[in-house]
Amino acid sequence: MSGNHCQLMISVMFLLKVTNLESSPMLHYDKERYEYEDKLIRGEMDVQKPSYKTEFDLNHRHPHIPTKPPSFIGPNFLNLTAAPGTTVVLPCRVLHMGSASLSWLRRPQLTVLSSGNTLFSSSPRLRLLHDPGSPDWTLQIGPLVPEDEGTYECQVNTEPKLSRVVQLNVMAGSQLSEGKSKGPGPAMALQGDSSLPRLQKTEILAPDTMRVFEGGTATLECVVTEHEVAPPYFTWYILGAPLDFSHPRGGILLQTEKKKRSSASRLTLTRMVVSDSGPYTCSPAGADNATIHMEVKEVKNRNSSFSTVKSSTQTLPLKSFWKIAWTLVKIL
Repeated sequence: MSGNHCQLMISVMFLLKVTNLESSPMLHYDKERYEYEDKLIRGEMDVQKPSYKTEFDLNHRHPHIPTKPPSFIGPNFLNLTAAPGTTVVLPCRVLHMGSASLSWLRRPQLTVLSSGNTLFSSSPRLRLLHDPGSPDWTLQIGPLVPEDEGTYECQVNTEPKLSRVVQLNVMAGSQLSEGKSKGPGPAMALQGDSSLPRLQKTEILAPDTMRVFEGGTATLECVVTEHEVAPPYFTWYILGAPLDFSHPRGGILLQTEKKKRSSASRLTLTRMVVSDSGPYTCSPAGADNATIHMEVKEVKNRNSSFSTVKSSTQTLPLKSFWKIAWTLVKIL
């Protein structure tokens, strides 16, 4: 069997040779190749590894999608004062959170109070106020005790990390009326101490439904009255989205005025279009929101009045001509 096997192999190789099916390539030498290999043998040329270049990016299925980094709305530092027994809210407002996560910490121990939507504190006096899709991550504390006084930090886990700091001062009523040494007075009080009546009110000085014509200008004035301390900042929400001055719309003016007992934010919008119709909300930090509905009416048949005037100016001379002509016929 071994002899037959060898004979079969020889026959197959002969057939491959005859029919040119043998796949071994034949090297063709020229002068350039000969000199190249001669230099390699004599060590006069370094052997370099060939560089392989891919025809396309390996991550071609995952194109880069540009996104805006997270950014805070409001001041970097807030100094709040409240009385024991009241409930306060520590505001934290962030835009373009994306995949980032937000945490509330307490300094200087850097105790983690919350991370994302999870509140780590077992105390029923702490609550994290956040609705899905909302830029607000508010920490509510109450009823307050003196031990709550301290520094709180709202932090976003970007690289580098972004943070805002709130200094909370807990002072008794007598200290509030006498002292002013630590803070600007009672702020953010929601409930509890009856000696601190809360008459604060937020309203937009406009009808519940405001109507304007496209191309026109609308001015909304949001007023917070009877406050102990002016809101640190105002945020306007247009059609559910916070006002962003980086938006290319343009034609927007925002003015803020703060007084002892009342503060106001005035929003002016020019060149209104029909798509601007919808809810407009004023959200002062630490105060209630106020909302109105804007209705932008489309201006139809803008050229109709001009065409009417034009046609009338064309027909009037003709009528006058026939009237004069008829008068002349009578006279003659």
